[in-house]
Amino acid sequence: MLSRIANQRLAKSFSKIQFIFADMNWDEIATDHVGIYIHVPFCEQLCAFCPFHKVVYREEFKALYLQAIEKEIHRRGVRGKVEWVYIGGGTPNLLTPQEIGRILGALRKHVDLANIGMEGNPLQFTPTYLQQIRELGVEKISTGVESLKPDTLKHVNRAKADEAHIQSIVNFAKDLGFTVNVDLMVGLPKQSNQDFLFDVDRVGAIDPQQITTYPFMEIPGVRVTPEMDSRNMFNLIEQAGEILETYGYFRENVWVFSKTKHIYDSARDELVIDYLGFGPAAFSKVGESQMVNPPLALYLDMLQNGKAYAFQTTVDEASEYWRKFAHELYNLRLDPNVIQRLPRSIKIVLALLKLAGNVNGQHVTAKGRFFVHDLTKTVVESLPFPVNNPSAISNYEEYEKRLASAKSLLLKKESTAEPEKTPLTQTTNF
Repeated sequence: MLSRIANQRLAKSFSKIQFIFADMNWDEIATDHVGIYIHVPFCEQLCAFCPFHKVVYREEFKALYLQAIEKEIHRRGVRGKVEWVYIGGGTPNLLTPQEIGRILGALRKHVDLANIGMEGNPLQFTPTYLQQIRELGVEKISTGVESLKPDTLKHVNRAKADEAHIQSIVNFAKDLGFTVNVDLMVGLPKQSNQDFLFDVDRVGAIDPQQITTYPFMEIPGVRVTPEMDSRNMFNLIEQAGEILETYGYFRENVWVFSKTKHIYDSARDELVIDYLGFGPAAFSKVGESQMVNPPLALYLDMLQNGKAYAFQTTVDEASEYWRKFAHELYNLRLDPNVIQRLPRSIKIVLALLKLAGNVNGQHVTAKGRFFVHDLTKTVVESLPFPVNNPSAISNYEEYEKRLASAKSLLLKKESTAEPEKTPLTQTTNF
């Protein structure tokens, strides 16, 4: 009951958020204390469970992307103290180490970088690749195994990496000094309870420093549906925690199990710190302002023509308070200084959580973890991501016209490509 009420309030506060697609002034979104997110939109195949902006890999469009993102970094500029850098996607390790170096080099012309993490498909990580990105200053890698079951991966259009390859990559990366995270998903189609727990046991034996167990998220852009409810996903994550404890992992937060405090967890950091996003469909958040870059076709058009436009909104106070509260709960421990600044309505929810035995003092109890799991899942599923959600764009028709024009220009470039290459028309949301 309490979980349902909190989820309804949170979803309602996010549902009010509307973006306008318009020209913008990048100088107005500078900050002195920042995280940096780099979005690489390319994938060799489009996984059905992934809601993020991605397109099928094409060499010629990668070249245009690299030119554009360097222009964006230099035009926008970055200043101040950088807390973290995450390179996500898409599949970032479809870029060569030299191309990753171009992006990091562009950033380093403006700021010193710290705490650099990079996502990647395990199939694209090789010893040579890892050695070269380590030399670039990348400290953490996260690789999306998701499942070891071939039928499940085939159903969601994802290639399988065998255990021997995952083991070799984890071992080599650890020897190089990386912190290694492996992602596993629960709730995928064609995935039984036993399948997921088998995956957890096998990856625990592989021994990365961190294992993240994500529940399946129902977000616009996802093309399949889960075959279990949130409660069942939670119960399986709890069982995963028991398995991983036998391998020496401790619970860092509601979904992350770790052997180190130097964790890879971009979702946690993006809830509470200002950050600048570079690349197509990347988010930026500075104070109450939130901006989202346009998808690939419009992004390339924008940078090629010296323009600056994005989806823009002002995040209301209620939504920000709920995000902060969700962040505290997600960590399973509450910072009294943060809680003190929350409004009375949220403090009432916290008091009820304590009365129900979900929170004891400043810590979430074992009983309360389901509330946190369900609330965090609702946060992710309720965020109004405009690229996949026309209802979140107040001037959608104007945006659609600009997008159609940019797509037309990009498709003209495609018509000159070699015929054996994968056609761009197989991509989504470009």
